[in-house]
Amino acid sequence: MLKALTLAGALCFASAASALAACPPAATGSTAEAIRANEQRVICLQQEVQDSSRYRQLESDVRRNTNAINRIQLERRFDALPRPIPSPFAQPSPFAPR
Repeated sequence: MLKALTLAGALCFASAASALAACPPAATGSTAEAIRANEQRVICLQQEVQDSSRYRQLESDVRRNTNAINRIQLERRFDALPRPIPSPFAQPSPFAPR
């Protein structure tokens, strides 16, 4: 399930990447149209940065959740191991501190 979530996130980002790369080029000049075009470009670039940071945050969350799941599975395996039963005839080690 975790791999499916990661794959879905990657596909969403890949589909959005083409739209993010569609930011208009920088316009030269100081006319009102050039200023508006540059304003739209800046907004587009800011949105691209925001989406990129959101994607990285999601990747980090997925990695953290994967590590937590792996840790829990390892703990369950460890808990399922048979516990050693001490022998009633076992003698204490002569060099054990008292």
